[in-house]
Amino acid sequence: MAKKYSRDDLNIRLRQTLKDGKPIIIGGAGDGFTAKLEEKGGIDIIGIYNSGRFRHFGAGSLSGLMPLGRNQDMVMDYAAEVLSMVNQTPIIAGFCAQDSRTLWEYWFNTLASMGVSGFMNFPTVGLIDAGSHYRKNLEESGLGYNKEVEVLKIAHDLGFFTIGYCFTPAEAKMVAEAKVDIVACHVGLTSGGLIGAESVMTLDESVRVTGELIAAAKEVRPAGDFLAITHGGPMEDPDSTAYVMERTEAVGYLGASSIERTPVEPAVVKVCQDFKNMPVNIPDWLKL
Repeated sequence: MAKKYSRDDLNIRLRQTLKDGKPIIIGGAGDGFTAKLEEKGGIDIIGIYNSGRFRHFGAGSLSGLMPLGRNQDMVMDYAAEVLSMVNQTPIIAGFCAQDSRTLWEYWFNTLASMGVSGFMNFPTVGLIDAGSHYRKNLEESGLGYNKEVEVLKIAHDLGFFTIGYCFTPAEAKMVAEAKVDIVACHVGLTSGGLIGAESVMTLDESVRVTGELIAAAKEVRPAGDFLAITHGGPMEDPDSTAYVMERTEAVGYLGASSIERTPVEPAVVKVCQDFKNMPVNIPDWLKL
């Protein structure tokens, strides 16, 4: 059963990781088996949210932004599947801030009673182009990014550890003002694998965007009382991610597809091919 951490204890734990000279790594888990493997691999935080579940259905991460299911129910439904397989690794749950039917204090406290230690704004409208008519209409309808910041503040005020995804400098300032513990700099849908994004920014562009988002957050929180991580785009493996981290002030990385999908795809394909390439002795008595 997963151990629930207080905000202070989790922050101490993460900062000790940095003092030990290791980056902070957060990984999405769409099922208990993946979560068990991630803990064995020494990951710092495991995230449970709708896109992780959809990945295990064989669908792309952006399914989490489509009207394919009610996020809060989906997360609650499979939370126990993950929590029961993990012992010491903190679990963070994603929320859909735009669902007006959610009783936030009840939902947060219910998951916390099961062992969840914190919350993050995913699914997020931040993945929808800020200048598009659709995004403008969402913002005008009270279903925009402001709503996500509002719910992050609720979680913070209830004493929970929070992670805030942001995509623009303005959004980085907003999540910083919401007093999130981790500012997660999102540079777009992750590339790689069978269903990864192809239209992604370059690594150097990811460096620039990550730097701009961290700089914006520091304007609001110059005391350095938050951690900054990066995620997405061309960062599909340790080498590409290291390129960005070495050139920015990001002290960690959130891997979703890059941890629970793309490494698995070639391994399963390869072992199936290897089994199929085994010799077979066909007995004389077998009628073919």
